[in-house]
Amino acid sequence: MLQAVLTTTLLGLLWATPGQGQVPAQANFDASQFQGIWFVVGIASDDQGFLESKDNMKMPVVSVTSKPNGDLAVKFGYPMPDGGCQKVDTTFTKGPTNGEFSNAAMAQTDIRVVETDYNHFAVMLFQTDKGGVHSTWLQLYARAPELYPQGAQKMQKLAPEVGLNPSQGALLPKSDECTQAFPQVSVGAPHH
Repeated sequence: MLQAVLTTTLLGLLWATPGQGQVPAQANFDASQFQGIWFVVGIASDDQGFLESKDNMKMPVVSVTSKPNGDLAVKFGYPMPDGGCQKVDTTFTKGPTNGEFSNAAMAQTDIRVVETDYNHFAVMLFQTDKGGVHSTWLQLYARAPELYPQGAQKMQKLAPEVGLNPSQGALLPKSDECTQAFPQVSVGAPHH
């Protein structure tokens, strides 16, 4: 009896754990259309650090530039509690399929642009491995610093597929801290 319960529990955990390739990247992903300014309007993750700080987070700004080799040069601006903006420059290294990347510097083993319309929203999936601790992240990017309903629906639908639940998510409030760090950004202005 105990063996059957353990087996069932283990199968349930395996089924709920996302596998590589279970969530495909955007079909025909076009990095040149993806580049530009994005706002991280929503995040869901099972990462303990995120769960402990999510209620105090504000909306990061992301600047994406596509490189000729298929990599993405990415600049993040994270609003700080003291009113400053922490800037991080990194590279998303192109993976085996368009729309798939990795970032060893940030322990991101799998980054996928799961779905985007390029003009309004993008749903991003990140798998991280820090010191043997695996975490799953969903991030909702938007071209304007506000929730885009279609993107939010896509992220809500995807969350249970990657083992995340609503209590692990947060909508991030707007912030002006990082608009100076990205001169091409003015909160509320269209990205074109």
